[in-house]
Amino acid sequence: MRKIFIVALFVVIGSITANAQTEKSTWLLGGDVSISVNSPKGGGSNTIFSLSPNAGYFFMKNYAVGGMFNLTTGGGQTFWTLAPFIKGYFSDNAKGKPFAQVGLGVGGAGGGTTTSFVAKGGYAMFLNKSIAIEMGAQLSLQTGLTQFGVGAGFQIHFKK
Repeated sequence: MRKIFIVALFVVIGSITANAQTEKSTWLLGGDVSISVNSPKGGGSNTIFSLSPNAGYFFMKNYAVGGMFNLTTGGGQTFWTLAPFIKGYFSDNAKGKPFAQVGLGVGGAGGGTTTSFVAKGGYAMFLNKSIAIEMGAQLSLQTGLTQFGVGAGFQIHFKK
């Protein structure tokens, strides 16, 4: 009975129409978790996990700029990345929108500093006017490390 209630709740929340999630002057706050396979220089591969909180601001309709922090662990190492990003949503559908995001920043592992490039894309499903669940894929390139992974996260969209 409890499972049926939870499924019904998600269906009701998911069917609520929303407006203005990606309008100019809207703030974005959220993050995601992902699982990736990386290929370090020298060969081999590792399964790694990432946590990426972020914040942004819609400077025009459907386009936000912001910053993200990524913490990745796996294969006996911990990596971090700090990067500004630009994110675009490509639909006016209030229930869901495809998106793409790119960022270029700095990162580090084991006391060294690296440059990084992150590109991700996916689909944001809006549960209501303010909350989106995002699913997608991500490519991360750091000096000596290439990662490709899939993940899910949430974003909260709010006005001042």
